[in-house]
Amino acid sequence: MNFQWLFDRPIAHRGLHDANLPENSIPAYEKAIEHNFNIEIDVHLTKDKKLVVFHDDSLKRVCSVDKKIKNCTLAELKTYGLAGTDYKMPTFEEFLQLVDGKTGILCEIKGVNPLDPSIIKATIKALENYKGNIALQSFNFGAVKYGRKHCDLPVGGLYTWCSPSTKNPRWFFSSWMGKLWPVKPTKAQFIAYDIRACAPNLSENKWLKKWSKKLPVLTWTIDTPERVKDAQKYANNIIFEKLSPEFVEECVGTFRPLEF
Repeated sequence: MNFQWLFDRPIAHRGLHDANLPENSIPAYEKAIEHNFNIEIDVHLTKDKKLVVFHDDSLKRVCSVDKKIKNCTLAELKTYGLAGTDYKMPTFEEFLQLVDGKTGILCEIKGVNPLDPSIIKATIKALENYKGNIALQSFNFGAVKYGRKHCDLPVGGLYTWCSPSTKNPRWFFSSWMGKLWPVKPTKAQFIAYDIRACAPNLSENKWLKKWSKKLPVLTWTIDTPERVKDAQKYANNIIFEKLSPEFVEECVGTFRPLEF
C-alpha cells in the first residue's frame, strides 16, 4: 500500500488553529487546506451514534460544559460554541465534504476499550465512498487491529511515553505503549510517537530506533523549534501546532527520508 502522501506534507494538528480559530473548527481546516497541509483530526460517536470531530472525551475544556460527548446527542452538541466562538463542532460528514480530497487526512479513532470497535466500524462505513487520501490511527490497539482487518486504508498506532512515576495509575499502560509492544500484534503500518519520549536520556528511544528501521514514523505534537530538531532525528514527518505556516514550510524535506 502506498501512503507516501502522509509523509510528503506536514500534518496540522486539529487543523491550523490559533487564538482566533478554535481547534477542530471548520475555519481551522480551511486554513490548513489553504497552506496544503495534511490535517489531523479525532472522531467520537455521540449518544445517537453520529460521528463528530472533536478531541476530548469531555466538552469542559473547549466548550465549558461538563458533559461527555458519548452522553450527548448531535443536536445538543450543535448548540455549544467552540472556545467561546460561534463555530460549532463539525460532524465527520461535514468535515469530509469540506476537505473533499483537497489534502490528506490523518484520523484518530477515539475510545479506550480494545473490545469495542464501534467508533472505527462507524468511521470505516462513513468512508466507503470517500475518494481522498485518508489514514487511520489510534491509541486503542483493538481499533488498530480491527482497522487492519476490515479496511484497505493505512492504519497506524499512536504510542506515548513511559510516565516517570510508578504511582501514576497510567504508568503500566503508558510504559507498555512507549516500548511499542502493540506494533507487531496489531500489524500497524506506521508509528505516531510522542515527541516527549525523544529526549536523549529516555530509554524509550531504543525502541523507536528499532522500529524506525521497519516502519515510517510520525512524531506528535511538534509545537516548538526545539521539538522540530528532535523530530528530525527520529521522524519521517511531523504532526504540528503553534508554529507559523512559513516556519513549517521551511521544515519540509528536513526529516528522515522515507525508505520503505
